Amino acid sequence: MSRPVPVPGTVSALYVVLTDEPLESDLADPPVPPPSLLLARGSSPKAVRFAESLPYATAVTGESAPGDALETQRRTQATARALAAEHVGVVIDSAVPRLLSTAPHPDVVRASDWFVLEHPADDVSTTHGLARFGLPELVVSGIEAGRLPMYDAVLTGIAQRMVEEWPDNDPVGPATITLRDVARGYGDASAGGDDPTLERSVDVTLTYDPDDDRLVVALHDDPATALFA
Repeated sequence: MSRPVPVPGTVSALYVVLTDEPLESDLADPPVPPPSLLLARGSSPKAVRFAESLPYATAVTGESAPGDALETQRRTQATARALAAEHVGVVIDSAVPRLLSTAPHPDVVRASDWFVLEHPADDVSTTHGLARFGLPELVVSGIEAGRLPMYDAVLTGIAQRMVEEWPDNDPVGPATITLRDVARGYGDASAGGDDPTLERSVDVTLTYDPDDDRLVVALHDDPATALFA
């Protein structure tokens, strides 16, 4: 049987505010991700070019127990966004990393706000960013050609459940992921409705790999038919 996911004592939040003038801070200058990495994680070329023009970097940080990680991330991010808005700067979410807008963060728990999906191979999908909550990243492999978006959707549904339930519930073991979980993970406005298709589901099993510190996902249903037919 797979061992449970270890719960860290604390988790940290780090956002980097880039500005065209130095800001007062007691913290050391944070590292700034290279433009190539920001582009690879979904930031627009125009936004990255603007970020490159801003020479000063200021760290905005937070720390908490895992059970308060989501609120700490939100609070720290809100502080960074306000600072950037005041000084016409930009915010880098260092956990991904990617550039963020200065618009207020929504109150809804939307897992896709906190991670990106990556495809290190044609048949592999993995998350990047869940570590900010003290969680391992998710990975699924052996995906058939043309089905990556469906598996990405399932990972998003799993991430939604984990963000909401961690650390009270260990994610290791069997789980049923519904289309409603997926919709909520993407912030779909229909997720709270009574559409019966939202109850479509896939059964999965999550196994913790301590060597790579990741959660390996095995699907027991075909998402093409179970969720999206």
